[in-house]
Amino acid sequence: MDCKTIIFVILLSVTAVIIPFQWILEIWSDECVNPTYRIGKNYNPSSGLKAFKDKYNPIDLGLDNFDDEAPRHIIEALVNATISNDPAYNQYMDENGLPKLRQAIAELYSPLIDQQLNPDENVLVTVGATEALYSAITTHTVVGEEWLIIEPAYHIYLPIVKQAGGVAKFISLKSNNQDDIIKGEDWKLDKNEFEGLISRKTKGIILNNPQNPIGKVWSLEELQFISSIARQYNLLIISDEAHEWITFKPHIRIGALPGLYERTITIGSASKTFSLGGWRIGWAYGPKDLLDPIKLLHMNVVDSTPAPQQVAIAFAFEEEIRNFGSPNSYFTKHREYVRNHRDMLVNAFIDVGLKPVITSGGFCTLVNWTSIKSKLPQMSKSMDFLVWLIKDIGVLGFPGTSYFSEEHQHIGQDYARFCYHKNIDTLKKAAQRLTKLKGFL
Repeated sequence: MDCKTIIFVILLSVTAVIIPFQWILEIWSDECVNPTYRIGKNYNPSSGLKAFKDKYNPIDLGLDNFDDEAPRHIIEALVNATISNDPAYNQYMDENGLPKLRQAIAELYSPLIDQQLNPDENVLVTVGATEALYSAITTHTVVGEEWLIIEPAYHIYLPIVKQAGGVAKFISLKSNNQDDIIKGEDWKLDKNEFEGLISRKTKGIILNNPQNPIGKVWSLEELQFISSIARQYNLLIISDEAHEWITFKPHIRIGALPGLYERTITIGSASKTFSLGGWRIGWAYGPKDLLDPIKLLHMNVVDSTPAPQQVAIAFAFEEEIRNFGSPNSYFTKHREYVRNHRDMLVNAFIDVGLKPVITSGGFCTLVNWTSIKSKLPQMSKSMDFLVWLIKDIGVLGFPGTSYFSEEHQHIGQDYARFCYHKNIDTLKKAAQRLTKLKGFL
């Protein structure tokens, strides 16, 4: 074989190897780098129930969607903004948020966390708390870095971490309380297990306070432990405090603890704070070095947040600052409204023999439905129970499994989520339908 033939054979062999390799590389690029492939599936709790909801039209206690009148004074502020003589209120707004709103947020939270928040450096207004979560996790995640997520958890944390190229490490709160009455605070964090999840790749902790959907308000001792772990291992904390103003016991912000402000991004929500889910206004506050990357992504993805809603929310915050802690405060009145509605729904479940978690905050609760299993042996999973509940009882909830990772699905199977942040007539009708469960217990 002459030299030319040898060279030709070598080139042919190399080409045969390179072409499949490039093809494999392209496939890998699509499936492993493209964010939609990373996410993998729809994590929305309602996705498996939509067809049954459309067919049977149950009372919807699954979706945390307020069906009562929104605060009149804030609605009027929105109307006034849209018809204002100031043309800026109907145009693009400052990409970091309406200055008046950022000022109000800084004024409200500064004394609560014992920091002097600069509205230009330490506050960002976002398109709902969801965008704040997305931008915070995305900008602070390098591919392969790990986030600790405490369950039961808001279902959106996992897909955001995955699309950012991060890895979610889960730990589940556990309740050893065997009594008929279970409180959100009965669900405890195993400290050794939590610390054992930390590796050299761990970037931070995603904290939810109050914890949705068990309504756990974290105690000072628990937050001090999490704080000590964050300081010891140099971790960030993203603190989702969307339900912070709907708590029935003192709420402590982790960013207020010694040495924690510098490593904490705190997120809030007008959807929960003012019962205005359709307005899509959220905010994040924290140190400048943590907020600047979030601002950059925000500016290049959504540009700015709707202006008229920001004007109205600024007005609402200014009202709360004036009335803070008084009977005239919307926060005070709304908290009692929610507490009364929680009591109504919780008692309705207790009356029929199920075991709801008595929440200390938030709009929803988990209900242990397993006492009905012996009468309906065909039901072994949370979704089985909920489909039956829609068809035979006429009430919709969400599966408890939606708030637990794959490795902790067995915990969620015993529970279903129901929301009590509803019109009183909605809850009365639901309670009446739930009485039909007595025939199975």
